[in-house]
Amino acid sequence: MATNPKNKEIVNQINNAFDFMQKLYHESSYLIKEIEGQLGESDYRFKIIKPGGYGVTSRSSSGLESNNVNYWLMRKLSVAFVEGSDEEIKKSQNITIIDEELKVLYFRVVLNEKGASEPFLIFGVFYSIKQLKEWVKKFEQLMGVIEYTDKKLFDQFPNIDYQDATFRIKGKFKRVDLLDINSSTELIEKVINPAIKLYERID
Repeated sequence: MATNPKNKEIVNQINNAFDFMQKLYHESSYLIKEIEGQLGESDYRFKIIKPGGYGVTSRSSSGLESNNVNYWLMRKLSVAFVEGSDEEIKKSQNITIIDEELKVLYFRVVLNEKGASEPFLIFGVFYSIKQLKEWVKKFEQLMGVIEYTDKKLFDQFPNIDYQDATFRIKGKFKRVDLLDINSSTELIEKVINPAIKLYERID
């Protein structure tokens, strides 16, 4: 059956919207893999944290409640890195023990956020991390918690000092607009090198 001419334009718009979002997610994955590669070649040999396998952490939902529909699409996604000697890998997941010495490089890609003029990247270091609930055994478990507390936590940007019933954490962060990163050279100059410098300044 032929498509109703009145609906054809709507169908095209739907297809274009999905094609665009898929391209946006692909570009985000390329960016994260480039960050991973550059950090892996640094003197610290950073390794990506794998809370549930090799992937990003995000807040998502399939709930039909109106407040949950907003999370059907990934608008924000994050990854974190630790020095190679700080991690233990078991079955493609990490075990990053939380102690007084732990420092974590954290990157947050914000594709869409209310009030933001364009997509941006937040990057920096989490430190002075302390779990306040017995079930929290490793930093990987906090990745999802951070997604659910991101508004309160990152409202303190660039110097974070946050505590709730689950954990306490400090951080120092910077921000760069994603559209200002157009090459590997710009990524190194605007993100990788500044991130490593932040990491080195935290005792």
